[in-house]
Amino acid sequence: MSEFLGYERSDGSIGIRNNVVIVSTAPYANDTVTRAADIVENTVPITHPLGRCQTKPDVFQTYRTLLGYATHPNTYGAVVVAHAGEIVDGDELAADTAETGRPSESVNIHEEKGVMNGLKATVDAAQKMVRDASEQRRVPSNMSNLTFGINCATSDTTSGLCQHKATAGAVWRLIDEHDGRGVFAETPEFFGGEQELAERAINDEVKEKILDRVEWWDERLQATGYDVRGAQPTPDNMDGGLTTIEEKSLGALVKSGSGPIQGMVDYAEQIPNESGMYIMDSPGHGAESVTGIGASGAHFMIISTGQGHTLSNAVMPTIKITGNPGSAKRVPEETDVDVSEALVGDQSIDWATNQLWDEISAIIDGKLTMSEALGESQFAIHRIGPST
Repeated sequence: MSEFLGYERSDGSIGIRNNVVIVSTAPYANDTVTRAADIVENTVPITHPLGRCQTKPDVFQTYRTLLGYATHPNTYGAVVVAHAGEIVDGDELAADTAETGRPSESVNIHEEKGVMNGLKATVDAAQKMVRDASEQRRVPSNMSNLTFGINCATSDTTSGLCQHKATAGAVWRLIDEHDGRGVFAETPEFFGGEQELAERAINDEVKEKILDRVEWWDERLQATGYDVRGAQPTPDNMDGGLTTIEEKSLGALVKSGSGPIQGMVDYAEQIPNESGMYIMDSPGHGAESVTGIGASGAHFMIISTGQGHTLSNAVMPTIKITGNPGSAKRVPEETDVDVSEALVGDQSIDWATNQLWDEISAIIDGKLTMSEALGESQFAIHRIGPST
């Protein structure tokens, strides 16, 4: 398909979902956000423990992440809920959201004179937004508008041999045949494979940035007394047969294919419009890296998993692929695409790529992922420094 049916936004972006998000700016607004989302159907609560007593770099990162979800291509509109006067300002977040042409409302619990009034104001705003969103219809859109997120989870010895290759085939099909974009992350999991990855950079500036960020993560982790080379792979990776971080890294990089790296963006930074493959600088913590990729505007996410995983995102439909026949059988509710026949049967990697591509096409057109059907998701903003 060279076109898909999507939701047109005033800022020129195109969504594959039409979410109304209810965004908390601080932990003290989380309960109000959760309760409102329980009352109003078809809303997505965005809650987190941050937004207060953070250093400036963390405040900027928290704000950038929340704004990324309020203005995500898959977001119709946002209700921002603040507790009081926060360092992540609710009025400012709502105003920046409105600048993209999306409906936006700001609720302040203190200004509403308490939780009950704040909850009612949030519910009223979300209810109206959801009803308005239900009237919007999909329109034909070019595939070049799409951004493809990639992450791996609970990798094992099957990952680099099968499902990562199918994932790479699908993302490069979007880039090469439809001028779309791809993005992957988890910088500490480049350890041991960083030279090979950096050689794929389109220029020396991108190459140096990749190598610099790998070195920065290594030094940062070493400064805490944590030697990632001794602590990785994780226990679940080792259960799956991986023995060293280098082995895990080289396998993980397979999912990005072998094509050129267009650039490297900061955590939760928007992916540029130019077609190609990008890296987001993020930790290896899956929930944090996927949250960052979602904030960057990726339309959907592929989780390439060895032993199955619950990792998913509420705004960015998350498709899970495995080539491990044992995992596909053990956790079928966490498996959108089973390509194990390409590993243990007579099928090829091209067949596996086609299986994944067909599922992606269906998800783009509105089919629910396994995690969407279960209402399962995680949201975790990566933090840089300590609380103040």
